[in-house]
Amino acid sequence: MLQKGTFLGGRYEILEHIGSGGMADVYKARCHKLNRYVAIKVLRREYCDNESFVRKFTVEAQSTAGLTHPNIVNIYDAGNEEGVHYIVMELAEGMTLKRYIRRYGRLSARETVDFAIQIASGLQAAHEHHIIHRDIKPQNILVSDSGTIKVTDFGIARAATGDDTISSSAMGSVRYLSPEQARGGYADERSDIYSLGITIYEMATGKVPFDGENTVAIALMHLRDEITPPRCYFPDIPASLEKIILKCTMKQPEQRYQSAAELILDLQKVFLSPDGSYVYVNPLVDDSPTIQRNKEDITKIRKSLNKSGNRRKEDSTKDRIRINEENEEDEDYKDDKEMNPKLEKMILLITVLFGVLVACVVFYFIGNSLHLFQPSSGTTQQSTEQTTQDRTKATTTEEKKTEYVKMPKLLDLTKNAAEDEMKAIGLKADFAYEKGSSSDDSDLIVVKQQYKKGESLAVGTKVKLTLGKKESSTTAAEKVEVPALVNYTEKKAEQELKKLGLKVKKAYANSDTVKEGYVIKQSPKGGSIVNTGFAVTITISKGVSKTTVPSLIGVSQSVAERELNRVGLKLGSVSYDYSGEVGEGDVISQGIESGTSVDKGTKVPIVLSLGEQESYRYEGSVTIDEQPFDDGANGSVKLVLKQDSWESTIYSKSSVSNDDFPLNVTFEGDREGSGSVIMYIDGKEYNTYDVSLNAISD
Repeated sequence: MLQKGTFLGGRYEILEHIGSGGMADVYKARCHKLNRYVAIKVLRREYCDNESFVRKFTVEAQSTAGLTHPNIVNIYDAGNEEGVHYIVMELAEGMTLKRYIRRYGRLSARETVDFAIQIASGLQAAHEHHIIHRDIKPQNILVSDSGTIKVTDFGIARAATGDDTISSSAMGSVRYLSPEQARGGYADERSDIYSLGITIYEMATGKVPFDGENTVAIALMHLRDEITPPRCYFPDIPASLEKIILKCTMKQPEQRYQSAAELILDLQKVFLSPDGSYVYVNPLVDDSPTIQRNKEDITKIRKSLNKSGNRRKEDSTKDRIRINEENEEDEDYKDDKEMNPKLEKMILLITVLFGVLVACVVFYFIGNSLHLFQPSSGTTQQSTEQTTQDRTKATTTEEKKTEYVKMPKLLDLTKNAAEDEMKAIGLKADFAYEKGSSSDDSDLIVVKQQYKKGESLAVGTKVKLTLGKKESSTTAAEKVEVPALVNYTEKKAEQELKKLGLKVKKAYANSDTVKEGYVIKQSPKGGSIVNTGFAVTITISKGVSKTTVPSLIGVSQSVAERELNRVGLKLGSVSYDYSGEVGEGDVISQGIESGTSVDKGTKVPIVLSLGEQESYRYEGSVTIDEQPFDDGANGSVKLVLKQDSWESTIYSKSSVSNDDFPLNVTFEGDREGSGSVIMYIDGKEYNTYDVSLNAISD
């Protein structure tokens, strides 16, 4: 475990430990070169002694670093310092999709499709770089506050195991595992699509399609059981989305979407064609025999599932690290179809043997019932008597079986009518009276019954029925309709509710679309019928949610825009200036200082560097041959250089004689090009000389 304040690569300062995985620890750190926060995944010490493992880890880090996509947690850097192997990546804000589903329940169809498209887009980018994730699940997907999806942990599973078997937390991943991975077969892009299909299923329904007591049971479900269509649980799910999920989760890879791009195209049409006629799905049931897994298959699957679990136990003790270096990646590319003929022959043999066994058992029972196997007449007589006794006992038992009846609806019936109904079906009435009523009242009706209509009750069951007075016109008048209050001001909404005799409960929340002080939502909705005095909850907008401006100094324009988008801000105007301290194309300054709290959606202007500006000086010279003084006389001389409106004194002396001539003067001007030198004698203009100036680099 790295200590706070440790530096890696001379630029990454460890700030805090934020998580652990099966093979690495994750830290929050600050990059002092670019002044930004990053996440650093550090390989655990027990893995660092194996060169093969380190090499695979490094290769995976390098290949994944080539992925740059808005829906992937980007990798910035990787290194090794004194035996510490690390990967520097984007520090993604938000919660995992798993936690998101647990907190908010099943997602709406639109949110499910939106998230699915973003995940598939990240997978598409990875697959185009020939990188298979192998462990797509809600725990490896981050959801930001703005709804942006980030897929994490690309390629790490492969580096951790060196094969295509289950590699991360088995119980956490097996629920999303493709059939070919459960068999220990070759995993490709379509394996990721299967896992994504299971993830979409969970988003749409709030549950996974397969769950069980142990990993083997769940893996077998993926291999042999058909998925319950999502609309069986929630009919409001579009048929098109259901068909997409079912196609993603076909048992055979050839029946699924063959690429993430194909999946995205169909997801984009979910609401354009809700019936899903554009989605081709093979029938879930065909004419092939049902495959029954024998003990040998189950043992094989259990070994595959336990392989990573055993490896993690061995990893916990440095002296017991065992990594199989002999497995070549080519072994992973065995064609699963080659196994099918052998498997089918084995299944056929098992089926035949099972059929013979069943036939023998049936023959035995039939023969026994026909007394074909009885040795003597005495025995037969005894058996017949026993059979007669058994039948008598069975008849007695059937007579003693409890009879059940359905509970009727008795609400609004008078006492006598309710009692007659109960007696007619064999139930007993136990009458009670609500507050304010008694047995002396003649106009009482049933206002509450112990059991709901349709519930099964044993004959003779005593049922409590509560009697009360009929609802009067006065009581009926106490029902009111809740008004629609969304987009009302807080004050007006409160007045409307009080006017109708309703109570007000208030809640406050940020909103990017509703102004501060206006109602965002209400419960119950407008149009609902409630009693007077009912408390209606209104949620009032606190305005746009706040966020903190990040530091952008020293990063490129694309990185600056990405950093701003990450926290819900936008890139404002871009201007340019020279700088000798910041490299060309990087940010010199930002319009809003880092650390400032602003509304989400605020535009932050930046200034980009044009690099260091090259400086020049402009030199010229003049030679004056004439002699301005009489013989033996002297006086003051001043020379003034003039370029347009700019001028400068380039020579001045109070006592000069003809002996000082010719006069040679070198000077610097304002710009390259022409100019003029004016000579003043004793303060008076004497003559003008044309000159030219040349640019000379510093």
